[in-house]
Amino acid sequence: MTSPEYRLEYFNLRGRAEPIRWVLAVAEQPYQDVRFDKETEWPKKKSDTPYGKVPVLYVDGRPLSQSVAICRYLGAVHGLSSKDPWLAAVGDEVADSVHDLLPVAAQIVYANTFFCGDELTWVDVFVACYLSQLSSQHKDCLDAAPKVRDLISTVTSKPALKKWLEVRPVTPM
Repeated sequence: MTSPEYRLEYFNLRGRAEPIRWVLAVAEQPYQDVRFDKETEWPKKKSDTPYGKVPVLYVDGRPLSQSVAICRYLGAVHGLSSKDPWLAAVGDEVADSVHDLLPVAAQIVYANTFFCGDELTWVDVFVACYLSQLSSQHKDCLDAAPKVRDLISTVTSKPALKKWLEVRPVTPM
């Protein structure tokens, strides 16, 4: 079976596309990272996107929208999902709450090294991405959550992700 061709489209920012880039990096999957200017190019592209929003991941030309759905799909395809339905649901709960409850997500207590058991999943990568961005702007925001700090450290120490972090374009956010 051949690997699908991925094309990720988003603004020239990290934003909601960055967790997708992190999951693709951890999965060691090549992809085309298409970035465009929000002010000049986006108005022309908007009507061609699902729901008029980005990011969009094209998988062999088929569009998939919404960052959590994209990460969930990539996790399933590339072995970064929990095989236990309960732990997968707990992971979904965590990922689905990150946008609305970012500071609260940092306080979640879990019994294992990762959110969905003993193996790294897309949920860990997704949460680590968002919380590392938050902690880069607010240095002490994770002081009360040492397990989350450890999770970020574990995720960002993955060689393929370290490489991505070194070569990614410099953007304001």
